[in-house]
Amino acid sequence: MTTDDFPVFPSSFFAGVVTPRLYASWDFYTEQLGFRTIEEGEGSVHLLHPCGAQLLLLQEEIGTTPAALVSATDTRGFWLTLEVADVAAERERLTAARLPAEDLTVTRWWPAGSFAVRDPFGVMIVIKPRERAASHRRVEIEDLALSC
Repeated sequence: MTTDDFPVFPSSFFAGVVTPRLYASWDFYTEQLGFRTIEEGEGSVHLLHPCGAQLLLLQEEIGTTPAALVSATDTRGFWLTLEVADVAAERERLTAARLPAEDLTVTRWWPAGSFAVRDPFGVMIVIKPRERAASHRRVEIEDLALSC
């Protein structure tokens, strides 16, 4: 995965994960998934992926966050998704790096070839083929993104 695979257009909406393993998670997202560090400090790291996805990693129990964000939660029921140009090549690259890839049942959300890996804290990251066809709903979302 390279910066040539995606145009960079940072979004105003991004995910945040409270983790007890900040440095291991930071290494995972930058070294394995291609994120780069935008900002770091005070127990947090702001990351940007070449596709425009942003992620804030926040150290558990740092004392400078709102009470609802002090403790990491059980990672069940939460996942992140990255769309890539070549899902088979990405799977091969990640498994060569000794990351166990989990097969996913093909559904509307996870087309054939989709798989998942887990970050050091256990957050599931779904890797799926980039969607190419623009539906009516997709156009509305893209129009909305232009106004953000």
